[in-house]
Amino acid sequence: MMTERPKKTDISQTYWQDRWKDQRLARLAVPKKDGPDSFWNDKKRLSDHFIQNLDSWRKGAEDRIAVMGVKNGSRVLDIGAGTGTLAVPLAVHDCDVVAVEPAEAMRDALGIYAEQQKVRPIRVIPKRWEDVEPEELGEPFDVVFASYSLMITDIVPALAKMQAVCDGRVHLFWFLTQPYTAILNEALWPRVHGAEFPGEPTADCLWEVLYEMGIFANLAVEASCEPAYFASPADATKDFCKRLGCTTREQEQAVREYCETSLAKTEHGYRVAGDALGAHLWWDVKPR
Repeated sequence: MMTERPKKTDISQTYWQDRWKDQRLARLAVPKKDGPDSFWNDKKRLSDHFIQNLDSWRKGAEDRIAVMGVKNGSRVLDIGAGTGTLAVPLAVHDCDVVAVEPAEAMRDALGIYAEQQKVRPIRVIPKRWEDVEPEELGEPFDVVFASYSLMITDIVPALAKMQAVCDGRVHLFWFLTQPYTAILNEALWPRVHGAEFPGEPTADCLWEVLYEMGIFANLAVEASCEPAYFASPADATKDFCKRLGCTTREQEQAVREYCETSLAKTEHGYRVAGDALGAHLWWDVKPR
């Protein structure tokens, strides 16, 4: 379901910026059993969902590199690089890659992937994008992108910084319709957290934020990231409990019941039923 468009009388100069921020804050305002970054630092999860499926991820990465039109040898900034899904193939194409990634387990996996592929060195900055100073990055980039990594509350400063460090083209990949994690959250949020799920800000909201900033981005619809597959409902329960920040047995039981009764069984394993669309937004930065 796409974001509902407000009436003209409801729109302020920062309407979409505020909407993005409010939804992100509501999404984050839940208790966490572990530290806030524990989900992204789960090495077993990374192994199950990335390392064991490296070939399929690599094909998708090459397709995305082609869509962005990145030329061999370009200077590229990958924001929220994760396990190097795109950073390593870009380095294979002899690009000078700088990767921003705050999660230690992700950075470790990126390093292993890069070593396996024997690529040129990738400079990794172990910070959130919000905490990176432009001076740390060196010369401006030909290409700056963030691929499904915009879990950022204050989106305008983050986007402005991307534009400031780019002398070429900025690319953003984000969900156009609610992703499978939101489908899961919509079903379980009331039982786990006692409130309606606030939803995730989607790509139409992101386009409007850019418009408020005076940036008129191109937008193309695409298939979004593949959903996660699980060997069993029990494995899915463990993963979803972390996603939802479950802290009690009652919450875990609610997730377990959902996984045992509502997941779709496929040849690849169990997954949340339903599909999502993604979007590719891009624009050229004017010469300085």
